[in-house]
Amino acid sequence: MKYGIVSNIKRDVDLKVAMRTKDLMESLGAEVVIEPSPDDPVGVIISIGGDGTFLSVIHKYLNSGCEFVGINKGSVGFLTSINEKDIDRDIPKLIKGEYDLIERNTLKVELLDKHGNIKASDFCLNDVIVCRGDWPHVTNLDLSIDGNKIETFRGDGLVVATATGSTAYSLAAGGPIMMPYMNDIIVTPVCSNTFYGYSYIAGKDSVIEIGLGEFESSPIITPDGRRFAELAHKDTVRITGYDKPCKTVCFDKNSFFKDVRKKILQRGSFYE
Repeated sequence: MKYGIVSNIKRDVDLKVAMRTKDLMESLGAEVVIEPSPDDPVGVIISIGGDGTFLSVIHKYLNSGCEFVGINKGSVGFLTSINEKDIDRDIPKLIKGEYDLIERNTLKVELLDKHGNIKASDFCLNDVIVCRGDWPHVTNLDLSIDGNKIETFRGDGLVVATATGSTAYSLAAGGPIMMPYMNDIIVTPVCSNTFYGYSYIAGKDSVIEIGLGEFESSPIITPDGRRFAELAHKDTVRITGYDKPCKTVCFDKNSFFKDVRKKILQRGSFYE
């Protein structure tokens, strides 16, 4: 099997971790490529950096059908399975195939104009966020699930998240934590200016639609924090399950809640 390494040079200065990892893997007989092209037949991509790096790597290589594992060089690393200090222990396990795979649900997001024409399309692993833009005006967002109008949310916005994204912005907004292999879709309001500030959980085959009413300043939409498209009056954001799951390497499949608790505590102390 061929392995690829993609490193964030802002985190991994002079590619020290990347080269250390490459040398170790080659000493174990593995074929390794730094920054492979998406067309290169690579079986496993190793991301070196934080969660943002991991998400950008997923976006670049997901459609190639490879597996993913992260070495944490960020702050906490919810999505990374290997700590830098554990490289010598975990990389040999990776080469030997001594790991589990988690198939993480992904989302497809489409932006439609008032006539139903698709303006833009993308996919994400964590979440799609529709929220207020430059000015702190209340956004009016009409939420529908499977063609049924749920309600009009007034507030800062809505987060539509996968189980993977349940520990990100959705959690900060009061949403539930879900185990990463679950396929449901979470819809969580952000700073709701109504009495209805709770989350909705829809099935993996559900169609989530967010309609935009009148606004004074344009809201923004970000799949996994990326720039997407400009929003206009009467646009509709349509979110469904994407047909390509993200396969991530896991060395201890039963430690999810223990790891989440530890990483949430680390997140708080990291910024002190």
